[in-house]
Amino acid sequence: MMSGSNWKAGVAATKITPAEPMWLAGWAARREPATGKAAELFTKALVLQDAQGGRALIITADLIAVPREVAQQVSAQLQTRRGIPRDRILFNASHTHTGPEVRPDKVPFFEIPAEYAAKIGPYVSGLVDKMVSISTAALESLQPVTLTIRGAKADFARNRRRIEDPRDPDVPVLEVTRSDQKLLALVFGYACHNLTLPPSFCQFHGDYAGVAQRHLEEAFPGATALFLAGAGADQDPFPRGAPEWAEQHGRSLGLAVQRSFENPGRAVSGQLGVGLREVLLDFAPVPAVETLAMDLQSDDPPRRRKAEFLLSALKEKRPLPVSYPCPIQVLRFGEELLLIALGGEPTVEYALQFKAEFAGPLVWVAGYCNDMFGYVPTRRIQREGGYEGGRAMLWSALPGPFTESVEERVVEAVRRLVGETKAESR
Repeated sequence: MMSGSNWKAGVAATKITPAEPMWLAGWAARREPATGKAAELFTKALVLQDAQGGRALIITADLIAVPREVAQQVSAQLQTRRGIPRDRILFNASHTHTGPEVRPDKVPFFEIPAEYAAKIGPYVSGLVDKMVSISTAALESLQPVTLTIRGAKADFARNRRRIEDPRDPDVPVLEVTRSDQKLLALVFGYACHNLTLPPSFCQFHGDYAGVAQRHLEEAFPGATALFLAGAGADQDPFPRGAPEWAEQHGRSLGLAVQRSFENPGRAVSGQLGVGLREVLLDFAPVPAVETLAMDLQSDDPPRRRKAEFLLSALKEKRPLPVSYPCPIQVLRFGEELLLIALGGEPTVEYALQFKAEFAGPLVWVAGYCNDMFGYVPTRRIQREGGYEGGRAMLWSALPGPFTESVEERVVEAVRRLVGETKAESR
């Protein structure tokens, strides 16, 4: 049995704050670009290597999303240059609503002016280069470390559908400690939308997740803090709507991570097991032309805009997808840590189910991983409807909504990967 010190790690980070005004992502109500910088945005890379040489690379970003195309381009370059297979790279976006828009398909739905739409491509190209650069730097700085898992709690998330609906207070923590007993990196997560700041706040900022990372890096000089957004699609910070709340929530989250050091952690032993697959999520049939024509007269602007988009596609015979490939990834660290990374915006019930079903190791469920295409609701939420249940698709180029097979397919894919990685990590 290997001890928690039979690991190596390397870490690197760089700023990704735009040098010029760009359209901010996440709020359709915005009608102006970023007017300045309130806080820096970062992308960070952490490489973990077990005693057999098996590696995992975690790349985080203070952005609304890491689009599928970005993940593909970065992974392709790293596989060619460094020989890292795609299934060993995990991308996660903090989902801040005060970072630059990086999804060109959102331009018509968020009514982004052409001047700012034209800036998305060059920014994304630079983002790819930076992610490849920091990943390379992390790989070239491997050093002996001890891995320790810890747990904490935070209580500012609330279920935004109904106050009595589920939430997840867990704050999982992975401590990466150098041989001189100083921290090299801290990875932590929380299931809550990263949108404390209101739509009227038009400056670059990492929101509470950015504040928490800054707080931890100040508390542990020389360490790099990486945030993994959890399955918080139906969770909002409370209270929210002002910069001071972003500071308070970020600080409270950082303090929760610090308090986790007051109790003994659990050293990570064994070896790394990884798995990645894409599961097809089916869309419901596109409404009939007659129905879409009626939607053009709706007093609901997003519904009118989506009807225009679909009718234009049908008229021009542009193919509309019948399904979407949702990435599901599992990283297993021996018998101690099971990290389940879901694409899209998964609702909190996925995390609660997987924690109960796979109890034994610390089960860490992250969302917004490897692609951020839209909400991934449970069957219950789909049947209830509402924003997470389907309405959010009105702001998407995907035909939507999904059929009720979504939950079944996601859960089945996770179960298969958990089984496969358990055999691999022994």
